[in-house]
Order: sequence, then C-alpha cells, then structure tokens
Amino acid sequence: MANIHDLTKYLDQPEGPLAAVVEMFPDMVFVVDREERVLHINTLAAHSLGGTPAQFIGREQGRLFPGDLGARHSQYIQQVFHTGEIVVTETHQELHNEPVWIDSRLVPLKSPDGQVRAVAGIVRDVTARVRAQESLAVREAYLRAMLDNFPFLVWLKDVEGRFLAVNETFARSCGRAQSADVVGLTDFDVWPRDLAQRYVDDDLSVMASRKQKDVEEPIFTEGAPRWFETFKTPVLDKRGQVLGTTGFARDITERQRLQEELRAQREQLRALAAHVESVREEERVRIAREIHDELGQALTCMSMDLAFLDKQLPKENTQAAARVSALATLVKETVNTVRRISAELRPSILDDLGLGAAVEWLAHDFETRTGIDCAVSVPGTITMSTERSTVVFRICQEALTNVARHANASHVSIDVIEAGDTLTLEVHDNGRGISEEEIRRADSLGLLGMRERAALLGGVAEVKGDAGHGTSVTVHVPLAPSSATKIS
Repeated sequence: MANIHDLTKYLDQPEGPLAAVVEMFPDMVFVVDREERVLHINTLAAHSLGGTPAQFIGREQGRLFPGDLGARHSQYIQQVFHTGEIVVTETHQELHNEPVWIDSRLVPLKSPDGQVRAVAGIVRDVTARVRAQESLAVREAYLRAMLDNFPFLVWLKDVEGRFLAVNETFARSCGRAQSADVVGLTDFDVWPRDLAQRYVDDDLSVMASRKQKDVEEPIFTEGAPRWFETFKTPVLDKRGQVLGTTGFARDITERQRLQEELRAQREQLRALAAHVESVREEERVRIAREIHDELGQALTCMSMDLAFLDKQLPKENTQAAARVSALATLVKETVNTVRRISAELRPSILDDLGLGAAVEWLAHDFETRTGIDCAVSVPGTITMSTERSTVVFRICQEALTNVARHANASHVSIDVIEAGDTLTLEVHDNGRGISEEEIRRADSLGLLGMRERAALLGGVAEVKGDAGHGTSVTVHVPLAPSSATKIS
C-alpha cells in the first residue's frame, strides 16, 4: 500500500509525469500533510511567495501566506481532512494596501484504503476577474437605472423571440410586477395571441431585412385603444450574425389625439374658408351686376343727354360746347372704368364662355395694364364646374398680381392643361426668382391664399423660384369634387 511518503517522492521526482503536469498549471499548487507541512509546491506558487520550491518544502503553510489567509486555509484544510470532500473558497485579502481576491480549491488525496493522507491546494488570483465582474455589475446597475427610468417600453429578445431583458415600464404594461418576471418569456406569454403574432412577424421581418422598422399602431388595453410608436432594430455581432432584436415603444395616444383635433380644426377652418369664398364670390357677382346695371345705365343716360345738349348749343357758344365735350369724354372714361371694375369683380366671360376664355381675357388685361408680355395656352374646352373654375381663375389672378408686384419680369407664360381627371395650371415668369425664405414667410398671404384655394378643391399649389431665372406656380386640382372637398 502506498503511503504519503511514496506520494511525496512521486511528486518530487523532477521527471515524474504528475510533477510535470503540476508545473504546467497556470495556478499555484501545493500539497500539505495533516500537520499542514508542505510536501510539494510548484514553481509558480514558490515564486509568488518569493522563493523556490525547495525553500518551502517541510514548512507550515500557515506561515507562507500574508495576513490571516494562512489561518483561513488551515480551517478549510482541516475540514477536508475531516470530511474527505473538496472545499472551494473565495477569499478577500489586503496586500500592499490593495484588495486581492484568491480563489482556492482544496482537494483530498486519499490512500487506497480511503484515508485522507494529504490535501492538495490549487490557488488562483482572481482579482482581475472580480474587478471585471464588479465593473460589469456597476455598468449593469447604471444601465438598469437608465432603462427603468426611461418613460418608454424597452426590450431585448434573442432569435427565438425570448425576452432577455426588459425595463420596469415594459413589465408594468403587461401586468408583471417586475422586469425579472418577463425574462425568458415570449410575446405569446405576455400579449394576446393576435397581437403577439404581429410582434413575432415584425421581429422576423427585422431580422431578415437587417434594417430598423418603425410603426405606429393602436393597442387595446383595458378595452380602450392606445397608440404606440415602435422602433425595432436587429442586434448583430461583430461577424454580422443576427443575435436577436431590440426595440422601444412610446405611448403617443395624447399626441395622436391632439393631431386628430388639429386635423378636425383644419377641416372646419377649410370648410369655413370655402363657405366664405363662396359667399364672397356671390357678393362679387351681385356688386358687379349692380355696378354694371345701375351705374352703367346711369352713365349711358348721361352720355346720351350730353350728346343731346351738344346738338342744342349755339355754334357761337364755343366755351359751353367745350365743357360739354369734356364731360362727354369723362363719362366715356368712367364707363370704361366701371366695366373694368365690374370685370375684375366678376368677369362675365367666366360665366358665359368658361375658364379658358376667362384666363385669356385675364392675360390680355394683364399685358395691357403692365406692359409685360403674356403668352397663354389653354384647351378648347374645360370640363369643370363654374364654382371650381372660379377658384382656379382667382389663383391665376393672384399669381399674375404677384408677378406685377414683385417679379421684375418681362415675360409670363400661362398654361392650362387638362389630363385625365386633373386640371393643371402653370404660371411661369422670367423675373428675379422668389427665394425659399420668401416662400416660407408667414406673411406671404398671397402664396398662402393660393395654397388654401387649391386645398379647397382637393388639390395642391407649389411655388418654386430659381434666382435670376424666374418663378413658377404650379397648381394641380381634380376636375370634379369629392364628398370631402365639395365647395359649399
């Protein structure tokens, strides 16, 4: 039967296989007998203690370690001798005013009859590992504090859809007491089945495309819909392999409600603007008709009476004849002014011949008044109601007014195009070109009026400027109204 001395001799053999293996260990290794005398110690352990293996053979292990580390080892060594079982410990020691953590594994060495004859100790300095763990724990604490104070739902899933981490906000949203209660679960464990299936499909889509996905969706909680804006992103490792998904969702119910209220208010304002525009056009028609009929008729009568007086005056009364002639000229000019004002208020040609002829008249009048060359291209017939034609006419009128006031142009082109169910009006000048700042200015009421008039018809008005090359106004409107854009 081998005894402890045989084991010691075996370990001390320089060429022995066990001694060679122990020397290859990355840890400190020693063997002690029941009296805790060192029977064997590897070179690494000896160097760590400041000597060679031969200097420590036969010495008590308690004297080898600083502080009370030897005493603690002694307690555990005796425990191994008593129980015959392995003891694993991790101890903290101050060394040169620096904290050191030692991981020790004490293993019984038994003789063939089962008696513990010696104890082998494997000691490892795990200070770096402990510090790394502490650093990781600190970072995790900061991350957890940040996540749990984040007002949004935050989560992390693996490729199988299991939750690896969630914040407290997420846990509360799905009725869990704390975030740990969700870890390891899937969407089907947390949400109603139809909602969970939607989330799973989104995750698969994100992992397949390797791109972020943003969605706004209603989720029914306690029987009432709440809107969430959700961002989901794939998680990739350094090699580009998909590890899972992460995301966050924020409750935008209040924002959605405010947006709906704003949309409703805009629709109401637009409906009111349409009504005001309709009433204004009716008033313009009435005033234009009264001016044309009443004032025009009175001026015609005055012209006839002046012609009669001119014939009745004696030829030798040249002074009176000159006065009558001057009055006749003034009446004629006033008649022309009345016609112009009446036409500007409501050109009868718009009602009689339609939008195309009205635009041609507007261009001719603009060219006559401003001296700016104006080219017009309109289709022979335009299948648009009088009410909608009036709105397009007013937009064209406003565009030409802006050219006369601001463009410093010498040429304007007007194109009216009917294609499919859409009418397009394009007004382009060769002036200075409107700037982006001018387009965005809040007091650009003319531009705002064009946009709003186009919106009343369910269309859009775009204004673009090119410095030194002019400004373009392009309007697209449907030929026929829908129920949502009907002018009342």
